[in-house]
Amino acid sequence: MKFIANMMRGRADPRIRRSGRSSLSGSDRLTRGLGWFSIALGVAELVAVERIAAVGMPSKKAVLRGYGVREICSGILCLSVDKKAGLMSRIAGDGLDVATLSRGLHRLNPKRGNVVLAISVVSGEFR
Repeated sequence: MKFIANMMRGRADPRIRRSGRSSLSGSDRLTRGLGWFSIALGVAELVAVERIAAVGMPSKKAVLRGYGVREICSGILCLSVDKKAGLMSRIAGDGLDVATLSRGLHRLNPKRGNVVLAISVVSGEFR
């Protein structure tokens, strides 16, 4: 992993000499975990779009696939040198998720309770 990280750095940037748990701060570990979670969630949104759409928004499969790609890109940014951009893209993506899910709150949706639960789960990531 050191080789890939050093390959992506410019000549003026410091090189990584050691890696491992002890070389990462607590916030770096948290950001790295969030990055891997984002990648896993994005892959799930691409692979299992039918099951995720069953939450109560079956007409949004193409949107869900697009959000899966967005999650993967956010995860990659969280794992990169520019972690701040990755975290900001995660926050913006969560806001977009809530906005999209809120369209499923209309009274005619028989799975409205599922949408409320999904919104509460996504909103919990803001804390």
